[in-house]
Amino acid sequence: MTIDALIDPDPRLLADAMRIPDALRACEEAHAALARLRFHEGLRRGWEEARAEAAVREAAAVALMEGARTTVDEVRLAGPMGGWTPGADPAMDWAIGAWRAQVGLAARFPALNSRTPALVRPRALPALLAALHRDSCSGLVESGRAGVADVAMPKSADALRTALAYADALAPAIARAAAVSAHFRFRGVFAPGSAAVGQGLARWILVDQGVDPSGVAVVSALDATDRAGASEALAGWALADRKGVARWIVRFARSVEYGARIGADIALRVQAGRLG
Repeated sequence: MTIDALIDPDPRLLADAMRIPDALRACEEAHAALARLRFHEGLRRGWEEARAEAAVREAAAVALMEGARTTVDEVRLAGPMGGWTPGADPAMDWAIGAWRAQVGLAARFPALNSRTPALVRPRALPALLAALHRDSCSGLVESGRAGVADVAMPKSADALRTALAYADALAPAIARAAAVSAHFRFRGVFAPGSAAVGQGLARWILVDQGVDPSGVAVVSALDATDRAGASEALAGWALADRKGVARWIVRFARSVEYGARIGADIALRVQAGRLG
């Protein structure tokens, strides 16, 4: 049986799956970790620096998920420090785009610890997805590894509609973020770089819905370092039933909790003045 022959989970399953105790517990633990991160002392004045470092780490993780073997130090050198040479290293051509996508995404996050309410212009999700894919592929295009015609156009209108249905489902934000993370990997909504776009959208949902107001959680780090575990949990999503969807939500919630702990480490390093 091909992937195309499999069905996508009904968006209504997300809320139903959240009633399973394991899924509910994992999401509660993720929320608690994100709350601790939000009030970390290192984010009082250093939140902008912390978000910049989180973009580097998220980019390195996303690049690994896409099969580009890079390190955080290499991404930092190529991106913020301007050391990237187009075409010199295929992995870095990928990673520089992932970094640009994360920087662009973070630029849309509301300011933290602001005395006045942030005015963030709402952006239609299709436009956000197109921007994420454009930025993610920018290094590939500049190095000649991808054509402009491949960029910012979904491979399937049906797959895109399903993704938007997950993003707008009547379910907790972590469940919706989990759904888009799985769907973009499972269906390849964009090519190349569908997983990168899905992770960006998942991160956007968490921040936009106030689940991760810090914008510093590195939500892709766990799946980048434990790809076998991610694949096993993703198989549950492919079952398209309540228990299978819950299994994936548990995995995603744990990745959020893990990412929040990395975010806390970033905040601590910012506070100590010793990033890198």
